[in-house]
Amino acid sequence: MTIPLTAGITLLSGTMFDYLNPGASKIDINDIATPLSNVCRFAGHLPMFYSVAQHVVNCSYIVPPAFAFDALMHDTAEAFTNDIPTPLKTALPVFKELECKIEAAMAEQFGFEYPLHPAVHLADRQMLGLEMRYIKGDHGEHEVLQGIDFEGLQHMPGVCLTSLAPRVARQLFLDRYEELQP
Repeated sequence: MTIPLTAGITLLSGTMFDYLNPGASKIDINDIATPLSNVCRFAGHLPMFYSVAQHVVNCSYIVPPAFAFDALMHDTAEAFTNDIPTPLKTALPVFKELECKIEAAMAEQFGFEYPLHPAVHLADRQMLGLEMRYIKGDHGEHEVLQGIDFEGLQHMPGVCLTSLAPRVARQLFLDRYEELQP
């Protein structure tokens, strides 16, 4: 498939990814795992490296087991867009539209539920609370976390809030994918 560079990117596997038609490319799971493990959460505004791959693996452990695969895959669009902070996504509605198109295409290709179940959204917010408090060191009150109970979840089996090298986070993601894929 030929895609002009103005509409797409070449992935690590050599596959072209078309932003205008995200469902057209056959994506390898490594095309998800590698970039997610190299992308830092919070636009890099952290005292240590903590990847999107590590975030989604953690989400997959705190969500009810029936939604673990969906939680693992919930940020697949970020393999193609990076981790854009939510306030910036809100300021750029066209970006949010693109992200939804990519997530829907990835859901169809990899077999996870989209739109995401409320349990996955909750786990994502709970991890946000844990990451803000225990990684970022931010103990402030945030509207997005009002009513979200996250304390204690950092002790659940599988949850890791220490800095992992990208290659380690990538392997954790791939191992969890192999364990959970439908």
